[in-house]
Amino acid sequence: MSESEGTGRELQSVSQSPALPAEKTINLAQSDVLDLTGLDETQISEIKQQQAEGIVAVQIKAAEKKLDVTALDAALTSFTEQTARAVEAGTHATIQHSQTSSIGKTEVVIGNTERAASGKVSSSSDSLQNNSLTILGVIGIVIILLAVFAKGG
Repeated sequence: MSESEGTGRELQSVSQSPALPAEKTINLAQSDVLDLTGLDETQISEIKQQQAEGIVAVQIKAAEKKLDVTALDAALTSFTEQTARAVEAGTHATIQHSQTSSIGKTEVVIGNTERAASGKVSSSSDSLQNNSLTILGVIGIVIILLAVFAKGG
């Protein structure tokens, strides 16, 4: 590749900005700085307060996600150990678990049965969604009928 061709690295370079006094800047990331020059002290104070609140909010979300990942890991470990005990006892076990947390929805089937081996979660969660669609459909029809009767009647 010739030197005249772009490598993409030029997009990553950050131009050096003139040194600004610390009280007139906020570090947004490792190399990003928000220039607060031209703002009065009240505005600067408010922006710094918002930045601090944002940092705290991000740290809280990260802690929640870490806690949820730890709890999911503990549950999966427990399910796996219970299945191993069932195998040792010469029995069969299927453990199904579904949860929604800050890391998203997790559905797990663990066991030593054909159903567990298929990896398919039972349709009970699907039936809840199907019922929801039916309920929404009925509500929609009722609203349409009420609108028709209100207009025509």
